[in-house]
Amino acid sequence: MYLKIQLAAVRHKFVIPFFLLLCSAAFAAERTERTIDIGHAQLQVEVWESTLSNDETIIALPGSGGDITRYKYLAPLLADAGYRVVAVNQRGIMGSTGELEGLTLYDYAADLIAIIDAIELEKAHLLGWALGNRTSRAAATDYPERVSSISLIAAGGLAKPLTTPGELGSLLGDSTLSETEKFQLARRTLFSPQTQDELVLDYVRGLNYWPEARHSQRQANQATPLEQWWAGGSGPMLIVQGVDDKTAPPENGRRMKEEFGDRITLANLQAAGHAMGLEKPEETADAILTFLGKHPISP
Repeated sequence: MYLKIQLAAVRHKFVIPFFLLLCSAAFAAERTERTIDIGHAQLQVEVWESTLSNDETIIALPGSGGDITRYKYLAPLLADAGYRVVAVNQRGIMGSTGELEGLTLYDYAADLIAIIDAIELEKAHLLGWALGNRTSRAAATDYPERVSSISLIAAGGLAKPLTTPGELGSLLGDSTLSETEKFQLARRTLFSPQTQDELVLDYVRGLNYWPEARHSQRQANQATPLEQWWAGGSGPMLIVQGVDDKTAPPENGRRMKEEFGDRITLANLQAAGHAMGLEKPEETADAILTFLGKHPISP
């Protein structure tokens, strides 16, 4: 089967100054919209590439039923440091197509490997946020030879959420809520108490709803036993977690560190919640870049 990438005609530029581990000056990260045909699905992606270098690629997944706007701050920072970042709208999101019924996390994981094939790579780094981290771990479990490392943002699974049951589901699933109701739910479930109201409001106003895709991902998660994907293979793993995260409490990362030892790099971000890539993009990027610098893709 031939896999085809169609370049969108419009290109956008983001110029974000930062002073992180691998950069001492600002570079322009160029964002390109693409459609990747993987045969059984067509996936809409956005690719951030740097003027500095693009020798290594990061495949990035957002959380439950979410689209790639979650990476609007984080992806340019990673690209500016010299990485190609491919942020993926999964099936049913922002024009991505594909079967949504009867799936497991391994079906979604296979989509990631098909993307790596389509862009003609042997290996890539995986970056998964919230539910996206579970798919990333499933991919690293099933395809260890194709995954160089995995970085997890807000990685839950074992420790029980500290939020009120149903509130996050209401926020992400009920588009009829008023802006005030969405704000209150987002504040309680996704953000640190120290995060400014303006940032929470910006998130709420940009919130998109993809109910069929979110249902499919939730069903796939429920159909895949935790013990199968929890370890995320046997390669290097980074866990970035907000100390104020109530949805995926930091206890998850601590338990993984205890279980897997030196294989796990743990980064705890102060004044950050479940949405740390929006709340603390520089600190989140710094943790990821430090980790990736120690685990380059080997031939």
